[in-house]
Amino acid sequence: MVTAVTSTATTSSTPQTASESSSVSLAKNFDTFLTLLTTQLKNQDPTSPMDSKEFTTQLVQFSQVEQSINQNKNLEKLISMFSAQQSSNNLNFIGKIVDVDDNQVKLQQGGAAFWSYELPAGVNNVKYNIINSSGQVVRSVTQTSEQAGGFKTGKTEIAWDGKDGKGNALPAGTYKLEVVAKDAGGKTVDGVKVYARGYVEALETVDGTQYLVVSGNKFLPEKVVSVFPAPTNDNTGDDEEEEAAS
Repeated sequence: MVTAVTSTATTSSTPQTASESSSVSLAKNFDTFLTLLTTQLKNQDPTSPMDSKEFTTQLVQFSQVEQSINQNKNLEKLISMFSAQQSSNNLNFIGKIVDVDDNQVKLQQGGAAFWSYELPAGVNNVKYNIINSSGQVVRSVTQTSEQAGGFKTGKTEIAWDGKDGKGNALPAGTYKLEVVAKDAGGKTVDGVKVYARGYVEALETVDGTQYLVVSGNKFLPEKVVSVFPAPTNDNTGDDEEEEAAS
């Protein structure tokens, strides 16, 4: 069961960006250039005026600096618009159940963990290995299909109660699921896909990058492969549910 958590969105102030800094620098150069050029025109010797070619070159430089400032400002506006739109889109994930293209989840003390996986066709035997952050297998379960043609293809959820094979509760931490699939002849079948499943609690911005907080773990929004509405009962809403690791 996935327990709903109050959704909160965090915001943070960020220092001046590189684009803003370069714009300020260009503006200062622009003002300095204009002052120098004006002073030069005022103080040139009437009997020996500035060479026309040199004057034209300086005017071209003046125009280029001005264009650079305008381009920077327009680029900053586009980036700001895109960031605002992306942040708005990411807010839609809060309060939803998502599958993320990652096989790691965070187990809370006394809690449960969820994954989903997809099997290719022709799989008759599946072994589930739950592995801790040290690379040790802490729980292993094997299932064999009794149906002709093997297990059905498609996405299936697997729930783990956070205990080892002897029923001992394991400490909180990061765990990953490994699914080893074999055909009727015992040959390993490639193409198994494993996803971390969890409840999107909040958005968090770190160094200008926005992350989804999924059941305590941080993932980039682009790693989300499926989105489901939050459950209204003890079922996460998936039609196929495995209790192999419970």
